[in-house]
Amino acid sequence: MPEEQEIILKIENLSRTYTQGKIPVHALRCACISVRKGELLAIMGPSGSGKSTLLALVGTLEKASGGTAVLDGTDLTKVPEKLLPRVRREKIGFVFQHYNLIPTLSALENVELAMRFSGVPKKERKQRAKVLLEELGLGERLDHKPTELSGGEQQRVSIARALANNPALILADEPTGEVDSKTRDSIIRIFKELSTKGQTIIVVTHDPEVAKECTRVLRITDGMIKD
Repeated sequence: MPEEQEIILKIENLSRTYTQGKIPVHALRCACISVRKGELLAIMGPSGSGKSTLLALVGTLEKASGGTAVLDGTDLTKVPEKLLPRVRREKIGFVFQHYNLIPTLSALENVELAMRFSGVPKKERKQRAKVLLEELGLGERLDHKPTELSGGEQQRVSIARALANNPALILADEPTGEVDSKTRDSIIRIFKELSTKGQTIIVVTHDPEVAKECTRVLRITDGMIKD
């Protein structure tokens, strides 16, 4: 990753506190992170440490209790609720452990769907989806439904879907959690190639083999980040 690349995500004192009964639970405490464009960042930590909370806050799936998270010039913590879906569509791509593909749609249609709500014309949607899937080695599987694809192929479809709207950031939550080691290695290779092309990616993982291939590793313990 070139050192001159700009900061694409700046998190300052980001916190998330909720109550369990009458007891406050600090899921994330005053997190401060700067992520450069093109960085492949791994987030590690034990279960319940705050990894998923951090991803949910940056992905605008949860509201922060305090602090800021500025992504590509937009403070995500200040975006009105009604505009959050648009911000997610335009700035953030999600890759999940369980793929979250629509079973009745083909690989091509699953990727196309991500662009439909962004107002991309149908012909352009189809062409971009085809190119993305071909680049990820799925040119022969465009018309296959998720049940006709292996776990690794389904995850590659979900990566193509995450890339569909040219997001500023991809958030990957345990993306190799349900695949074998060979498929894991191919997914990480894809992420590394995307990173060298300037795509910023944050990966939450338990797997040290995944983490060691990333540009940088941050660890979270009891809601606190340790660089």
